Amino acid sequence: MKKTALLSVLASTLIMAGGNIARVEPMVETPVVNETSASIPMGISLLGGVMKGEGDNSDWNTIYGLEFSFECLLSDSTRSQLQFTHYDHDGLKMIQVSANPHYLVNVSPSTTFGMGPSLGVAKVEIGNEDDIVFTYGVGASIRTDIAENFFVGAEARYEWTTDAEFSGIEDDLNNAKVFAKIGYQF
Repeated sequence: MKKTALLSVLASTLIMAGGNIARVEPMVETPVVNETSASIPMGISLLGGVMKGEGDNSDWNTIYGLEFSFECLLSDSTRSQLQFTHYDHDGLKMIQVSANPHYLVNVSPSTTFGMGPSLGVAKVEIGNEDDIVFTYGVGASIRTDIAENFFVGAEARYEWTTDAEFSGIEDDLNNAKVFAKIGYQF
């Protein structure tokens, strides 16, 4: 009975209070996110170029792949690139995934120059043997817009690798890459 009476008094007080209740301002200001700034500029591009290993016996041979790029969430002067590349020459196959963040400098309103590190992993096959190597390097790129959403670019990179082991012999697969790209920005 006491609970019922107490709840009745509380309910009638709330009903009778009515009127306008003033909005309470928060003590901490929260940032307002605009819908236009919430989207991250991203792109996809096709890669094609050449790769050369270290040593006098090595030649420039074809490499191709795919790249996904997006601007950094914290800075519009950094573009991250996730690349998938494939190399196959004289029995050596190398399939690589690498992340390449580039710090960007505007050369003109439609052209940017970028440079930065590279970090990746590659599956290397020679004949019936395969091994996994880690890659790290440094590269530079240039990219220009050619239409509303289309762009072209070029990139050069030098990579060092951990040693791969084939038939009991360990050797690195350090290499230089130069490639062009054509892509779509959305």
